[in-house]
Amino acid sequence: MLFALLVRLAPPKTSPLVQLAHFDAGHGATAAALTQAEKAGAAGAGRGVLARVQGQSGRWLAWQLTRRGVGYTSLRQDLALTGRTVEDALGRKITLAGAGLLLGLLATVGLTVAGLALPAGAPVILALVLAAAFFFLPDLDARTEAARRREEFRRALGAYLDLVALEMAGSAAPAEALPSAARIGAGWPLALIRDTLYRATRGGRNPWTALADLGQRIGVGELRDLGQLIALVAHDGARVRSTLTARAQTMRRHELANLEGKAGKADQSMRIAQILIGLGFIAFLGYPAVVAVLSF
Repeated sequence: MLFALLVRLAPPKTSPLVQLAHFDAGHGATAAALTQAEKAGAAGAGRGVLARVQGQSGRWLAWQLTRRGVGYTSLRQDLALTGRTVEDALGRKITLAGAGLLLGLLATVGLTVAGLALPAGAPVILALVLAAAFFFLPDLDARTEAARRREEFRRALGAYLDLVALEMAGSAAPAEALPSAARIGAGWPLALIRDTLYRATRGGRNPWTALADLGQRIGVGELRDLGQLIALVAHDGARVRSTLTARAQTMRRHELANLEGKAGKADQSMRIAQILIGLGFIAFLGYPAVVAVLSF
């Protein structure tokens, strides 16, 4: 009781830095809450009932999959590059599956009205097939966009590794060469690398381990393997520099091989198109003669 009375009469003095920290924390929390409320209000006003149902169903399905240990790793890696969340993707999958189911039932009703006799169970099978096909459409969309972004990231990664090797050749330590080389470029791949290195530095983590985790998260095996390899020889700057140079050369050769393969496919497609055009021209020229011979 006496101690409480003394504290009440003569409260302990708080450091101005601590008071400023408390003020900033409260202000930041309030601003974040207001921003979140404004975003929620704008989203609620702009989005319809279907969008809200889609978001709720996506969160429910994500929770159910997490409970059952289903990681959906490939989809998460693709979505990490497309800027969408797993909940949104799962909500789209459920919505499209329902749309496919409804479309299949409407199609069978239309065929029945048109007088086409369908076997027993055909409406259910058609509806389930369309629902399954529509269910995997978001996966295909995310995979296509993620493949394009991974190719762009690999091109930037090869140039970035060369820049890091050049920085280290100028007697720069890896801890200095990594962020310094990332600041040179302006594309989104280097911005992602800069953010990863910044977070690793603030969190006291090994930058190579952070880059390996980034490669695992976005599905770029070259970055994941490079981070794990460099983490083993990080104490030797010369071996790190030679490893970076060799990996950059390997990535450039791989990219060149991919470009040559795409050029070969395009050339083959052009040849097939030319053959088809030639056959059509021959048929166009020979058709009158064939008709004249068959008319006799």
